[in-house]
Amino acid sequence: MRRFVLGTAGHVDHGKTTLVRALTGIDTDRLPEEKRRGITIELGFAPWKLDENMEVSVIDVPGHRRLVHTMIAGAIGMEVVLLVVAADEGVMPQTREHVAACELLGIRRAVVAVTKLDRAGEDIAKLAGEEALELLAGRMEAEVVLCSARTGEGLDAVRDAVRRALQSLAPPPAGARARIGVDRVFSVRGAGTVVTGTLVEGRIQVGAPLFVVGGGRVEGRVETGEVHKTAARGLHVHDRAVEVAEAPTRLALNLAGVPLEAVHRGDLVTDDPSVVPTRRIDVSLRTLAPVRRGMGVSVYVGTARSQGRLELLGEAAEGSERILGRLRLSAPIAAVGGDKLVLRGSDVDGPAGAVLGGGVILDARPPRRRARAARRAVLAAIEARDVPAAARALVEETSPRPLPREALPSRLALPAAEIERAADKLADRGELVRVKRFGWMTRAALVELAVKARGLVVEHHRKAPLDRGLVLETLRSQLGELAGPEAAEEIIKLAASKSGSVGGEPIVIEGDVARAPDAAAAKVTGAVAGALGAATSALEKAGLKGLTEFGVKEATGAQPREVKAILAKLVREGQALHAGELWFWRADYERLRAQVVGHLDKHGRMTIGDFKDLSGLGRRQAIPLLEQLDREGVTRREGDDSRVKGK
Repeated sequence: MRRFVLGTAGHVDHGKTTLVRALTGIDTDRLPEEKRRGITIELGFAPWKLDENMEVSVIDVPGHRRLVHTMIAGAIGMEVVLLVVAADEGVMPQTREHVAACELLGIRRAVVAVTKLDRAGEDIAKLAGEEALELLAGRMEAEVVLCSARTGEGLDAVRDAVRRALQSLAPPPAGARARIGVDRVFSVRGAGTVVTGTLVEGRIQVGAPLFVVGGGRVEGRVETGEVHKTAARGLHVHDRAVEVAEAPTRLALNLAGVPLEAVHRGDLVTDDPSVVPTRRIDVSLRTLAPVRRGMGVSVYVGTARSQGRLELLGEAAEGSERILGRLRLSAPIAAVGGDKLVLRGSDVDGPAGAVLGGGVILDARPPRRRARAARRAVLAAIEARDVPAAARALVEETSPRPLPREALPSRLALPAAEIERAADKLADRGELVRVKRFGWMTRAALVELAVKARGLVVEHHRKAPLDRGLVLETLRSQLGELAGPEAAEEIIKLAASKSGSVGGEPIVIEGDVARAPDAAAAKVTGAVAGALGAATSALEKAGLKGLTEFGVKEATGAQPREVKAILAKLVREGQALHAGELWFWRADYERLRAQVVGHLDKHGRMTIGDFKDLSGLGRRQAIPLLEQLDREGVTRREGDDSRVKGK
């Protein structure tokens, strides 16, 4: 059994609902007001079993000009349109507007049902059919059938024409994300929130995790998008409970754990966690009426609509009839790359009514601000379906930051997997660089940032010549501000390599510090050099008596921070030794160390008293120096505080 989705279209009072009732036996007008006024106001739905192998979900749309927004919401997911034209009136304004919307939404097959044959006669009905074919020429493949829903004449011909149109359709793609544009929301006692819509892609199974994506609460005066995690508690296809539903079909879905007020018409139910609400979309448009920069438009995507402002970005390609544009939306909508859209204008009355045009979303989550030329390059490559060019342009656009893999799913009108494969191939050829599993960046940006990293290290030496280098975490942070934390490690790695593409000498990584090679390090000059010399002289004069940090400060007149740096430098360069709270002249310590080794070789043991006699030091100096000898393994302490030779 194969399922299809068929929708009506046409001018008000041309008999769409009457024809659907004659074909299916179901009256799709369910509201009291619809019964009273005799016109369709809301979307209507009916199952239609054409034969044993074909089951059709019929969507009946309103035809009134004030309800075109409802008609467009119902057109989402239609595979074939049943265009209803009254024989006694022919093509009318809403006929033209509905056809324009269906064409822009990608519907390419139509069955034209010329109704009210019993009123107008065959000759007049044929003229209406020819007029409809002329309207559809070059836009849709179409077949005309004359019929009367009141008498039943021609209804079998309508069935046969619909069957032929549906049989000509290609099977739906396998493995697509599940997507339902919500067109009704209501509550069922004992079950909770139920939504209906057309399952346009994928499949849904009872119990499967799902997400409701769309406009959410209003904060201040701004509507914010929301995503609610849920699950399919129950599924109904045309009032029949099922365990699994596969596209395309109409579907009622009982949502678990989502309150009624959290879901609205226009929201999207999907199994793809990467889909999020957006207030900005970049599009390829075919216009049916003049447009201008900054004009206000009504934007229709799926079952959602929002007011928006149109920003023109240029032609899609030289000589192309399509233009590139950005739509800034007043309310967030759920949209993915590749979605079709329709634009209408409030003050437009052209050959397609208020329809300005429409097209396809190229980028559902474009960057807020990017160079116009770079943005056009991205969109032109996507429009041309040139995957390698699109991958390269996307990475170049985000430069110097990497393009994250996680930013691709559901965003572009090209499959994310294809973009990833293309970017990886460009990385294999050396045009791009992989940033671990995070994403990709341009090689030029990586080289430029590696040069910057070397410069940061050299600059730190100039500003702080006493330091042994720039703390590695500080360097990572500085580079992260430029290119993101994910790229920082790759930049440092290249900066430390001997790559000829990077200017200057490679930096040296020592523990938690990055330093320049000796030749590149700045020399200590001026007042700092004087303080360093004074500290060196004071420590050499103090010898094994040692100096505290305060003593060095007194000797140099330097600030505490400088004193710490001076002492660290002298220890690092082997001129001083730090033990306990004292700093000692290293050469004197080495002579003492040799004396201790000689004593232990001769006597085998050394008491604290022996050490004091040997060194001539008091307890303040003796204890930290003995502990230093223990740490170096020269001596080993025993229970009575005496020392033996270490191992």
